[in-house]
Amino acid sequence: MNGVPALAYQLRWRSRAVMSGAHRGTLSGPGHDMERSVPFDGHRDARRLDLRASLRDPSERMWVRLFRQQAIVPVVVLADVSRSMDYRGAAHRFDLLVTLADAIARAAWRLGDPFSLIACDESPRPELYLPPCRSVAGARAAVSRLRAHALQGRSNEGLLKAAPLLPRRRSLVFLVTDAHMPLTRLEQVLGAHHRHDVVPVLLGDSREQHASARWGIARLRDMESGAERLLLQRPALAHAFDDAEQARRHALRRSCLRHGRPPLFIDDAIDATVFNRYFFQT
Repeated sequence: MNGVPALAYQLRWRSRAVMSGAHRGTLSGPGHDMERSVPFDGHRDARRLDLRASLRDPSERMWVRLFRQQAIVPVVVLADVSRSMDYRGAAHRFDLLVTLADAIARAAWRLGDPFSLIACDESPRPELYLPPCRSVAGARAAVSRLRAHALQGRSNEGLLKAAPLLPRRRSLVFLVTDAHMPLTRLEQVLGAHHRHDVVPVLLGDSREQHASARWGIARLRDMESGAERLLLQRPALAHAFDDAEQARRHALRRSCLRHGRPPLFIDDAIDATVFNRYFFQT
């Protein structure tokens, strides 16, 4: 489909999966990732003959190379579908989430990895849940259901309850949220899924991050609770808001790093180059 960025990801650890795939694995088998050399007597495969090790052996034994096979890894999009994800600024945040889920699903199809989708507001949404599957039709149907979903949840506490829905084997989990939650909850979510490789993808918006410095009256509304208040806009308040937003981003980065990975900030649009570079730099 046009408009879906071509994303790529890679693991920084070895998959223990038995099924062959595109990632470095731990099991011996056909592949190009050399594991070790062993005596020919125990592994009679002349195609794997290691001439250098054989010539170095003072006992004049023949040696062969053992390789590790490549393996699959389950890929999960753990999505925040609370009301705050309905924010419309430079972009519609929920549309950004759906596009990202679609792009990650397509990346998983290309590599032969099973894809799973878990969407949460106050609790995991069973009607949006897709267990790990390698079916293109199944993943497309799940993304279509997500796109049609009406955002009603008043919080994203369901992210804390999603652990039983994740695969038992270590997986690559994309936690996609706007991070409009207490830092303690974000750390609880990351801690609850510590068995997995969690990539925090934090969706932002340039219009949300910078307050207007003009004088005037502004109406503020909490996206999740619906509460509203009037505020007198002024330059000093705009500067204080910008400083608070920068401090918030630094705090989010520190919290994510404590749990193994820096956050991947996506503002306004998905940049495939930035997304793909993230996996080569972390």
